[in-house]
Amino acid sequence: MATTILTPAENRFLQLSQPALQLTELTRVMPLLRDHPTIKDSSDFLSRSTRQLLLDQRVNWLVQGSDVWKLLARLPYAINASDRRADWHHCALCHKPVRYEYHVVLRTDGHEILVGSECVKKFMSDEMQYLMTITTEDNFHAVAQYDDLTAQYPQVPEILWDQKALPHLPQQHRRRQHWVKNGTKTTVTGYLKHRQQILPETQLSPYLAEYTQLQAVDRQMAERQQVQQQHAVQQQAQLAEKEAAAAWQAADQAQLTAEQQLRASTSYQTYLQAVAALMVQHLPLPQFKQRLRGSTMPPALGQLVNSYQLGVMATEFARAGQITATRLQIVPRYLVADLNRLSRQLAAQRQRDWDDDVFNAALGFELTADQRRQRLTQLRDCWEGRQLSDACYATLLRLRESWQQSPVIPATWPEKLRQAFQVRLAEQPATGWVPAKKNHVTPSQLRQLITPQADFATVAAQYHRLYALPAATEAVTLSALHRYYLVKADQRAGRAKATAKLVTELLKETVDD
Repeated sequence: MATTILTPAENRFLQLSQPALQLTELTRVMPLLRDHPTIKDSSDFLSRSTRQLLLDQRVNWLVQGSDVWKLLARLPYAINASDRRADWHHCALCHKPVRYEYHVVLRTDGHEILVGSECVKKFMSDEMQYLMTITTEDNFHAVAQYDDLTAQYPQVPEILWDQKALPHLPQQHRRRQHWVKNGTKTTVTGYLKHRQQILPETQLSPYLAEYTQLQAVDRQMAERQQVQQQHAVQQQAQLAEKEAAAAWQAADQAQLTAEQQLRASTSYQTYLQAVAALMVQHLPLPQFKQRLRGSTMPPALGQLVNSYQLGVMATEFARAGQITATRLQIVPRYLVADLNRLSRQLAAQRQRDWDDDVFNAALGFELTADQRRQRLTQLRDCWEGRQLSDACYATLLRLRESWQQSPVIPATWPEKLRQAFQVRLAEQPATGWVPAKKNHVTPSQLRQLITPQADFATVAAQYHRLYALPAATEAVTLSALHRYYLVKADQRAGRAKATAKLVTELLKETVDD
């Protein structure tokens, strides 16, 4: 069975009250109310949102509407003199003929309507029903007297009819409020029941004075509650801020931990070395990306960077000699820093190796003309992605021979090449030429030093002639070379197992000691 949301009488009451209420949502549905006197929850003209709005706001609108009407002071009610119902006027709300006519007026614009007693009881405020009873039973002029009274003492309606008055009043003061209300109502009722022009100032004075004091208490409590609420809000905000800060800190710490674990992993370091090694080769971008696919990216890093971004960094490094990745806002900055650091280190090492090789090919090694040309030709295209000019290449080919007549570095050489030769020339002895010593060595380069006929002393001398490593690295390198020749000697003499056994015993004795 369909439920009525709004009866025709309620509908008309809201339409008549709307000019004084000026409620946005009520104004919005007003065309619907005008077109449909009765509104049910099953009405097909209702949208879901409008149906819910009417269900939620109906009672509230009716209550607010009851306060915007008052009895007409000059003619609060009238009784139709005719006994015939056909002569009676109709109620503006229920449209039924009524003999007892109550004239009510809209407080805002003075619009008058006629309402029957039942609709007054149903739709109008407690204040109007109170005045209706006194006006009908005791004093026809009660409404006019009430208007004069409330004009002089506007707090009276608040005391009598506002259920939400003094909302912050402490419980211990409620008895005083009850005393004020009862005393005020008794005084006002006694004043309204008889026609008179003198206001009951003396009788009302103690109640109004007490109400003023209660208002002051209510304001103080409101201010105190507001301060408490503000303090509570501040505490909640501070707590929320601390919790948010803790959450951010935990997230940052988790991210930092994950970052540290990734950067410390072997897979990350291996991949970093591979990418940096490709970057310093200054390969064309398509070739760089093709070679890049041969390196295995750690899964955690694969979520943060792609080949396009690495290609942008490779292009930047080839152009500027460093990586800032300013255009790439979402790339992990630690990856940019690690790649920049490692790529620059590798590039500096490549440049030094090239400088050493060019110096040795031109001056440091005793080479034939063909050997010199072959080595310099191999080095010509490897100068940090550039090629030596024909003039520079030609002077390098003849430098060893021309140095006897003119020991001067040609002014036409690139400045970096001139500086590299000056540094290495400063390390040359007074007579003769020695090679520029490299600052690192690879196992394949060490194997080139080793020959079956040579002994450790010969190989060590050759090593010192070509390499100058840091002390700790050099100690490991020489120890490895020495051990290599000892192992080879044991193998040739057939005493490898006996030697290994004795070494084991010696080490065991050292541990026992």
